[in-house]
Amino acid sequence: MAKDSVDEVLSTIQTAEVVIPCDNFEETLAFFTQKLGFSVALISPADNPSIGVLDGHGIRIRIEQGADLPTYILRLNCDLSSVSLDDGEEVIAPNGTRILIKEANPPLSIPPEDQSLVISKLNQSASWITGRAGMLYRDLIPNRQGGRFIASHIKIPQGGLVPDYVHYHKVRFQMIFCYKGWVKVAYEDQGEPILLKAGDCFLQPPEIRHRVLESSDGLEVIEVGCPA
Repeated sequence: MAKDSVDEVLSTIQTAEVVIPCDNFEETLAFFTQKLGFSVALISPADNPSIGVLDGHGIRIRIEQGADLPTYILRLNCDLSSVSLDDGEEVIAPNGTRILIKEANPPLSIPPEDQSLVISKLNQSASWITGRAGMLYRDLIPNRQGGRFIASHIKIPQGGLVPDYVHYHKVRFQMIFCYKGWVKVAYEDQGEPILLKAGDCFLQPPEIRHRVLESSDGLEVIEVGCPA
């Protein structure tokens, strides 16, 4: 990248993230949040997290599970609408650190419709994985309809306080249906926490910051989102 281009992008930087690779996402996340006191700004995807953006102590870090990073990366999130740079361009610092230029607010990519009939039966062979905050997730649309939709069956067998953290989802649409039990969720600027009970259906506004506080024993919800 030419020096003029580097100078041009400096005035568009909105946030900077130190990218940290990891093999075990949950252990790494717990270390930075519980041991070091970082707070979660973004987690993705919810059903099987592999990317987490954390704030704390004057810096922002980006944990990426499975990232092949032989050198340190400083990710600069910029407004590229007014500069002649492409998303993903890099600058190499004298010590070898990679400076990655990324669009701060990229538009949501909504894949074209790829409809198909998907039947996901709940039986003894159903596959559950541990997702965000220790909740159990079952994938209801494995093919994601070409990346257009994601649907998850989520449950918390043992109720009580949920070890969740304030976060948001960068989506266009998200719906939550409470199938069994109850769950209490706090939403930013929405007053007192909201209690969802069996039979309740809730449209969750895109990118609203929220946190799951507590639930009953045997909580089960169905969550549908777009894009996957």
